[in-house]
Amino acid sequence: MLDAYTMETVIPSLVMVAAMTGVMIWGFFKVRALMNEDKK
Repeated sequence: MLDAYTMETVIPSLVMVAAMTGVMIWGFFKVRALMNEDKK
């Protein structure tokens, strides 16, 4: 089982990875929306 030290090191890194993934997905849709507007 995970101990407190492992939790303190693993959870923040998982949160960072999830946040970076979310920002990348959000940015991808933002760029796609801007590109679609330019084509009109």
